[in-house]
Amino acid sequence: MGGRAAWLLAAILLVGLALRVWGLAFGLPNISCRPDESTLVHRALAIGAGDPNPHFFNYPSLHFYLLAAVYGAYYIAGLMGGIFENTAIFEAQFLKDPSVFYLIGRGLGALMGIASVGVLYSIGTRLGGVLVGLASALFLSCCFLHVRDSHFLTVDIPATFYLLVSILFSLRYMEARAVRNLIVGAIFLGLSASTKYNLGLFAGVVLIVAYQENYSLRANGGRLCWVLGVMAAAFIAGSPYVLLDFPTFWRDLSYERLHFARGHEADLGRGWWYHLGFTLPLGLGWPLFVAALAGIGRWIWRPGGAEWPLLLGVVVYFVVAGSGKVAFMRYMLPLLPLLCLAAGGFIVALGRSTRGVVVLALLVVAPTVWSSWHHSILLAQTDTRVLAARWIEQQVPEGSRIGLCCASDYGYPQLRLDRPALEQRLAGLRNAGFAARRQQGLLAMGEALPGPGYELIELRAANPSDFAWIWTIYGVERLLREHVTWVVVHESPDLPYSRLDSSFIVALEQVAERQMLFDPLLDAQSRRLYDPIDAFYLPVSGLASIERPGPRIAIYRMRELHL
Repeated sequence: MGGRAAWLLAAILLVGLALRVWGLAFGLPNISCRPDESTLVHRALAIGAGDPNPHFFNYPSLHFYLLAAVYGAYYIAGLMGGIFENTAIFEAQFLKDPSVFYLIGRGLGALMGIASVGVLYSIGTRLGGVLVGLASALFLSCCFLHVRDSHFLTVDIPATFYLLVSILFSLRYMEARAVRNLIVGAIFLGLSASTKYNLGLFAGVVLIVAYQENYSLRANGGRLCWVLGVMAAAFIAGSPYVLLDFPTFWRDLSYERLHFARGHEADLGRGWWYHLGFTLPLGLGWPLFVAALAGIGRWIWRPGGAEWPLLLGVVVYFVVAGSGKVAFMRYMLPLLPLLCLAAGGFIVALGRSTRGVVVLALLVVAPTVWSSWHHSILLAQTDTRVLAARWIEQQVPEGSRIGLCCASDYGYPQLRLDRPALEQRLAGLRNAGFAARRQQGLLAMGEALPGPGYELIELRAANPSDFAWIWTIYGVERLLREHVTWVVVHESPDLPYSRLDSSFIVALEQVAERQMLFDPLLDAQSRRLYDPIDAFYLPVSGLASIERPGPRIAIYRMRELHL
């Protein structure tokens, strides 16, 4: 196809990039609109501040270090450009509004997401020619779940990118038997596992490629051992404190293992059936999912082909990742490129001619394009949590005592604490053994912080650390007795972790008047499907019934009653 293929690939990459950067600033300046993002930002900044131990091993450390390097580059650029005069001003920017740090991290994920499309094109071209490469790239470029998660500051998309680079160099080794390609493939597999542990399940792909039938068992054994050694060395290079702080690593890894086996929030059963019936059909779109299954069937019935190592990787990963009772949709992200690759091969074989392939590919990709486009549009809309925070800052007097009914940590509007409340938080956190550096920094800034401050009381089901600002008694009598003047309630009936006790709402409405309601739904009766265990307030199906991201937030003002 010559130059035409280059132009088509450029168009595919441009469309994929647009889908991934559209809505990238979702939820900001609220930094609690997506789980895991704050963990990555804070750990990376702590590393940049001089502590290379992340003290957190629920997932590996490579992306912490990468983010720390990117933030360091941002700091140096700011110094050279006159944005920051010193470290104190850099820190002050973070305390005032950390949005730029989240945008940088999300932007890095979006770039690695679209880079994955380019790598998949190269893989597809090697396996089946230019048409397979283009079809596979088109499918991944527009794939709903891959587009959605490329907006997030998480480790899944970067880990998948490293995996694809590993596969590409492993295939290059199969073609030319140049040892340097095998080494690079092993290194990137180690980096992938050093970004997210479960990507180590694809180690068998590189090992099968490394094995050569015409070599003796002893020769192959030596080769496989040094390939494993290169993978392990790359893993440790990206996460050195796995060894240097082994007790903490083992504690966190053991927690993740037990958590995976026991389940998270809702009981979804074993992940195999959930991912086959929910994650993959919705994440790919039904036509693309069916084409991917047909493509996997082609791989099975073509013994000895270059696809067999990839088939092994797909099977091993799916069997292990689906064996537990924790079934986040993001667990299937590493399989999406390989499924798109299988679908691309099937569509090219079915279409026969170039025109036939183009027509079939567009038909297959249309539903997932619509979902990705609509989801990105919604992400770009102002979140209900941001709207609620703005309303409160304009309507509620500074220093008011506000009760936050916390159905989920990620559902309430982000408000600033006043000085007495901040001092209380600092003392309570330090008594519980936390460093509380951020609270100390906020206190030091004082009046320099933007917006009014409030005393925030969190109404929760549990308070294991016995913090004074958390109340576990939901009775409205205490709200009145303790002079709580405003109550903010959030819920999303479609999400198991974000449902409130209706009796509390009934009792609240007897002693309070609702002042404002921020409802993201256009049609409450329409059917919507969410990732039921992920605290993210946008559905994966039923997008047309949603106006904007966020939960349903109601703001109440307590009446002047005396007990």
